[in-house]
Amino acid sequence: MWSPLQKRGEVGIPIEPIFRTDPKDYSEEEKAKLKVKGLKEDSIGIYTSFRDLSHDDLEKEVSLIAKSFGIYLEFNRDKMKLTNVKDWIYMIRVPIPGGGPIRPNQWRILDDISNKYTISDAYTGYPLPSLKLTTRQAVQFHHVKKKDLVNVIREIAQSGFLTLNGCGDNVRNTIACPLSKYYIFDSNSLAIKIANYFRLPTELFIQVFEIPVTENIPSEKSFEYADNLLPRKFKIGIAGVVRTTDGKYVIDNCVEIRANDIGVVPIIEEDKVVGYQIYVGGSMGENNSYPTFSAFGLPLGTVGSEDELIKVLDSLVKIQQEWGDRRNRHWARFKYVVYKMGLNWLRERVKEYSGISLGKVREVDLGWRDLHLGWIELGSKWAYGIFVENGRLIDGKNGKIKSMIRYIVDNFDNVRLYITPNQHLLITEIEEEQKEQIEKILREFNYGVRDGKPYTRLRVNSTACVGFPTCKLSFTDSERFLPKLIDELERRGWSDIPVSIGISGCVAQCSRPATHPISWVGSGYELYMLKIGGGKDSLGEPLIDWEENVIYLYQVPANRLVDVTEALFELYEKNKNLGESAEYVFRKLGNKKIIEWLKSNEKTKDLMKPHKFDKKIEGYREYHELLSKRLEEVA
Repeated sequence: MWSPLQKRGEVGIPIEPIFRTDPKDYSEEEKAKLKVKGLKEDSIGIYTSFRDLSHDDLEKEVSLIAKSFGIYLEFNRDKMKLTNVKDWIYMIRVPIPGGGPIRPNQWRILDDISNKYTISDAYTGYPLPSLKLTTRQAVQFHHVKKKDLVNVIREIAQSGFLTLNGCGDNVRNTIACPLSKYYIFDSNSLAIKIANYFRLPTELFIQVFEIPVTENIPSEKSFEYADNLLPRKFKIGIAGVVRTTDGKYVIDNCVEIRANDIGVVPIIEEDKVVGYQIYVGGSMGENNSYPTFSAFGLPLGTVGSEDELIKVLDSLVKIQQEWGDRRNRHWARFKYVVYKMGLNWLRERVKEYSGISLGKVREVDLGWRDLHLGWIELGSKWAYGIFVENGRLIDGKNGKIKSMIRYIVDNFDNVRLYITPNQHLLITEIEEEQKEQIEKILREFNYGVRDGKPYTRLRVNSTACVGFPTCKLSFTDSERFLPKLIDELERRGWSDIPVSIGISGCVAQCSRPATHPISWVGSGYELYMLKIGGGKDSLGEPLIDWEENVIYLYQVPANRLVDVTEALFELYEKNKNLGESAEYVFRKLGNKKIIEWLKSNEKTKDLMKPHKFDKKIEGYREYHELLSKRLEEVA
C-alpha cells in the first residue's frame, strides 16, 4: 500500500505510519512504558522520585509515566523568557466522566485544594488561585509545586475522584452531554460505565501516593492494557438527547463527537433510544514537521444495545493498541489507522475481535450543539448554566465566579454540579423555590457582566485552550489572549455577530478550535495560523490556495488578529444569504474568494503574503484524498 521508509530529504525518516511496529523500532516513550508493565510495577523509582525534593523536576522516564497518573511536568514559560530560570511547576488533571455529578462536599474539597496549592505568581497573567475546567469535562490545577504533589493527589482522592487516566497513553476521560440524563437517554451514566471499563490498573497508583482503598475504585471486568499501554491518547465522546421548546427530542452534539477517536450517538425512534451509531477517526492534533492532518470522525456502523457497544469499544481500542504506530508519535493516533486502512477493513477487524457484525450506517443529524447556559427547566426542577470564560474559574473581570460557586455549594446541599464539554459549569437539581435565591446570588457576585457590560454573543460562543504560560506544547498565548481579542472586536461593534472564534496555542488544538467558523492556531510566539470554515459538518482548515500550493495567513502577528477577524466578519455579513451559518458561508465562498477579499481589504492586504509550506499542504491534500475514499465506504 505504501513504503513506510520512503525518504524525503532526510535518511531514515519515515513519511507514513508504521503499523504493528516491530518492538526493535519502539520509541523511547514505548520502552519507558514497557518497564512499568502497564502501570503495574515501579521499576523506575516513581515512588522515590516524587518524594525527592533535591530537584524540582522529575527524571525523564518518571515524567512520562506520571502523565497516566494525571500529572504534567511543566515550567513557567513567561518567567523563563524574562529571567532565564526554568521554574518547574506541575499541572494536575482530574478526569470526571460525563462531567459529574459533583456533589457539594466534593466541590469543596477541590476548591480547597486550589486555594491551598495553586501558587499565586506575578508571571501567570491571571489571578490565582484558580480551578481550570476543560473541554474534556475535567478539572485542572495549575502551578502546583513538587513538594505538594503527593498531598494534592491524596486530597483529590478524598473527594472520590482519582487522577488516573487524566493524561498519558490510555483512554482519557469519557465525555458526554451533561443534561441528557434528564430526558430519555442517560449519557452521563454510560460515560461513567465506559470510563470505569477503560480505567488503568489502580494498584501502582495507590502504592505511589499511599491512597486508602475506597469503594469508589471499581473492581469489575475492565479493558486489558498492554504492558506499554496504548500508542497515544485515546478519546471517547457520547452525544446526548435534549428536548426542544416544541417538545421534540433531538441529538445534542455539545461534545462534538466527530472530534473524538470514537464518538457514540444514540439512535432515537418514537422517543426511545433503540441503538447507537459509532464514529471513528476524529482528532484535532497535527504536526508541522510532518504531513499530518486534523480529521473528523466517520460513521462506522451501529449496534443495538449497551452491551454490544461496550464490546465494540473494547475491540476498537484493542485494534489501536495492536496496530497503532509505536515508533512515531506524530502518526500514532487512531485516525491514521482508520483513514489509511479504511472503514471496511476496520469493520472486519471489529467482527474478528468482538464477534459483532456492525449494523448499517444511519443518517443522523448532528447539527444541534447546546452550550447549556442560563436557566434550563428539568421537569419539576431547574438547572443553571454558568458561563466560565475559557474554563478558568477565578474571581476576575467576569465577576467573582469562583467565590460564587463556593458560596452556592456551601449553602445549597441539594445541588449537583456538572462540567460541560465547552468548559462551563452547570448547577442542577435546583428547586423551584430556590430560583430566586440563586438569581440574587448571581447579582451579588457580579455574574453576567464583564467590566460592567453584559456578556456578548461573540464572547459566550468563543473559546480557547490554556496556552502560555504553563502548557509546554504551546507556541503562544490563547486563554489570556482571546478575552482581549473579544474586547477589541466588541469595541469595534461586533458583539452580536453569529460567528464564533476558537483559539489554541499550538497544533494539539485541545480547545477544538477548528470546529469554529474562524479559528486561530499558534504557529510561533505571538503568531497564529488561520483556519477557516469549521462547524458541524467540516473542520476548519488552513487558508490554502490549492492551485498555487501555498498557505496564506500562516503566521499572523497577535496584534493583527483583530484586523483579519474583522475582515472575515465583514465578508460573512456581505454573504450571509449563502448559508444558514458562517461555516456554510465560508465553505460556499471557498478559499479563492476569501483570499481575494483579504488581498483587497485595506486592513489585511499587507498580511497576504504566500507561504510555501509543503508538509502542511501535503498533509491536508492527503486528508481530502483519503476522506473521499472513506466516504465511499460509509455507504
